[in-house]
Amino acid sequence: MTSIRVITPIVSVGFRDDTPLQSAVPAGCTLSSVFLKNGPASVESAIDEVLAAPGVADAALNAEADGIEAVVIDCMLDPGLDAAREAVAFPVIGCGEAGLKAAAEAGPFSVVTVLDRQARAFRELAVRHGLGDRLMSVRGIGVSVLGLEGDRPNSIEATIRECRRAVEEDGAKAVVFGCTGMLGFADPVRDALGDRIDQVIDPLPHAVALAHQSVLAGVRTDKAVYPYPDPKPALGFTAWAALNELLERKK
Repeated sequence: MTSIRVITPIVSVGFRDDTPLQSAVPAGCTLSSVFLKNGPASVESAIDEVLAAPGVADAALNAEADGIEAVVIDCMLDPGLDAAREAVAFPVIGCGEAGLKAAAEAGPFSVVTVLDRQARAFRELAVRHGLGDRLMSVRGIGVSVLGLEGDRPNSIEATIRECRRAVEEDGAKAVVFGCTGMLGFADPVRDALGDRIDQVIDPLPHAVALAHQSVLAGVRTDKAVYPYPDPKPALGFTAWAALNELLERKK
């Protein structure tokens, strides 16, 4: 058995129907989840990423203290990913990193996300992971993270439309969703596009499966690459007790 925790880096509990995730949990994996107590309502901008990062690192530390074996950051922009990897020794999987790499394995790919404003962030993320030359486009469906479930049929139809355009106009062979709030949209996209698309990545189930595999393989965070932070004063972080304790520890 493996024990994986999903860290959803927002405060909007219940923003998404998680039924598709529960049905995709690998055999032998126990999954738990946590939302932030302090942070943004959703993550759609660089400012949102900054607001989410302390809570992500804190949640990773709490997961380690609870005996969890790996965590998944439930957001395609990977807020706090490097910070969480510095804070703990077990695997920390970012949906963005994992999802982009999975899509790129199929060849040229596109990101279909919620808002066009995220294009810069995804292009930078692709370059960071050496995938810039394979990213054909970033397409927004014009629906915010918190609006996806409000009219789910319309959200799915808009996602199908932009995935079709990514394939037909941009030359993508694969698509990865740019928001984990699009959980469960992959099957309708596959049904609509058929053999015109090689791969549709639903990033959250993919990241959970990768975390499960990482634990089974004995993977640990490389502390030579992500060393623990040096203790130093930091004011205003008492809301994140585990993170505050990490920063205040003695050498």
